[in-house]
Amino acid sequence: MQRTKDDIRRQVLTRREARTPPDEAVQLIEFMLNTDAEDMEYEVARCRPKLTPAFFKQLDSIIGAERFAAKPDQERLAELDTLRQYLEEAIEAIDKAVVKTASAADRLKKLLTSKDKKETILVGGEMAAANEIDQALVDLLQQNIDAAKAAEQTAAAEFMEKVKVAVAKYLVTA
Repeated sequence: MQRTKDDIRRQVLTRREARTPPDEAVQLIEFMLNTDAEDMEYEVARCRPKLTPAFFKQLDSIIGAERFAAKPDQERLAELDTLRQYLEEAIEAIDKAVVKTASAADRLKKLLTSKDKKETILVGGEMAAANEIDQALVDLLQQNIDAAKAAEQTAAAEFMEKVKVAVAKYLVTA
């Protein structure tokens, strides 16, 4: 079972690595249109820096040209409209995730560098009172614990486990 999952993961990674996103907006639009649904989220994240207002202007231009063509291809028009909508929603989700992760990293740094970790965590401290303890912080802490264990830094991993237990008591869930 695990071997099958590893094989599938390897195939997915190989397939993704075989595709190189183009730099030109028109070619990137076609690249996205030809991307398998299961790879779409990955490709949007990978191409996020290329998905600029200029890219969307080009996409809108192509949509407009298709819409007002003498004989518009309704299927292509629907694909382009769907692509635009999907890209907007995916970019918004990616940007929010980046902000959450970045702020979680800042909060983790603040927590781990504070002199009195309990005071920083507790309601009398800054983090719990400001609702700064969220799932993103706990997830980032877990990633650091896993990395410490992988690097055989057991003392650091144990310390962060204790911090995680203390933080989890004040976890804010939406």
